[in-house]
Amino acid sequence: MVVYKLSFEVAGENINYKPYQGGYYIAPIEGGTGSLILLTATGTVKTYYTYANFGELFVAVKGAARKTVLSATAANSVSTTTFFAIGTAKTQMSIATRAADLDVWVAETLKGYAVSADSERDLPYASTSATDIGVAGVSYITATLDDAQTKDAIATNATLALEVTAVQTMLQELGYVAGTVSNTTATGTGTGTATGTNATTGTGTAAPGATTGTGTTGTGATGNTGTTTTR
Repeated sequence: MVVYKLSFEVAGENINYKPYQGGYYIAPIEGGTGSLILLTATGTVKTYYTYANFGELFVAVKGAARKTVLSATAANSVSTTTFFAIGTAKTQMSIATRAADLDVWVAETLKGYAVSADSERDLPYASTSATDIGVAGVSYITATLDDAQTKDAIATNATLALEVTAVQTMLQELGYVAGTVSNTTATGTGTGTATGTNATTGTGTAAPGATTGTGTTGTGATGNTGTTTTR
């Protein structure tokens, strides 16, 4: 795994826009699907949001030139932020596996943009006023190779999930708490139906596209009452 530390700086005109305080992007060092961790701070509350198996890190090649590219889109229940960063892969890191010893090209620094725009007011951080509606803004994004975290991940042959947990643990030790990521707001009500002789359990089925379904009371074949199950 390779670990990049993210920083943000507001660029240009914006409204109701507050960039993330920082973050991390963790991905296979040779490229592939990664995981994004974003940091926010509101007052004394520091929060991290994890987008597991999200976005992609890859190397683009033209002749002798190699560019490492980070591309990801993070969304909560309403707003969406798109991240793009690119940098020259000119640093070699050694990887020892059971089958071979490899030298992999990585970029020490990637630079790009984080763009947020939405007509509604629902971001991971709280607004200062209930009358604030809509958000739009751009940040410069810098992804810097976290040399220590990356070397530890390589030395322990960590999987993506294990390295994400390692970064989360580090953040918790620094006083961050886990935030909840929600990518959909759909809800629906299903119908609970008891099954079998002397059935006692009803099964709730969520409506198509819904994230929650409420089971109604089911009735057993011999008259016993099924319990309600909520999915």
